Amino acid sequence: MSDKMSKAATNTLEKVCGEFESELLAELQEGKEQALSKVESTMTETKAMVTKILESSAKQADSLKRQIIGAAELEVRNAQLKALERAVEEVFDAAVKALQDESGPRYEKSLVHLLKEGVEAIGPKAKIHCSYKDRRAVSTAIGKIGGQNKLVIEEKYVDTIGGVVMSTMDGTVGFDNTFEARLERMKQALRMEVSTTLTGA
Repeated sequence: MSDKMSKAATNTLEKVCGEFESELLAELQEGKEQALSKVESTMTETKAMVTKILESSAKQADSLKRQIIGAAELEVRNAQLKALERAVEEVFDAAVKALQDESGPRYEKSLVHLLKEGVEAIGPKAKIHCSYKDRRAVSTAIGKIGGQNKLVIEEKYVDTIGGVVMSTMDGTVGFDNTFEARLERMKQALRMEVSTTLTGA
């Protein structure tokens, strides 16, 4: 092979090698850019997922916190209501006990008041039911009312610590003015009063 041919072959080889190297470098560069783009895209997606997970976790934590606070508030409210009901029952029981021990002129005065309320509610003609122990006191109280009232004490007694149950002569209208009934009607007011005391309002 002549020097001229050898040189031409060498030049051709170098040219081919140079072109191959350029193509290879271009492909490597393109691959590098694609890889970097993919990594960047993956990082962006990962960040979005992490943000979403954190936001979801925060919402779940907030929801759980509200549930716990709500449950605790409900428990406190229930405890307050139970305490309120206990306090009302204690006041009620104390009042019943005190009324059971009532007697004498003061008690007769109370009966007069109860009878007058009954007359106002159902009229001057009425049948009266009371406890066996109160029959004499109620009879005395009727005598102190006066007026054109026609009040008749029935022999059928009622189980009560005191007071009277009154009804029209035909029994169509009744009025329970026993101490128990009056206290029961007062219970709501007692609840409000005790609630105010408990809450300090």
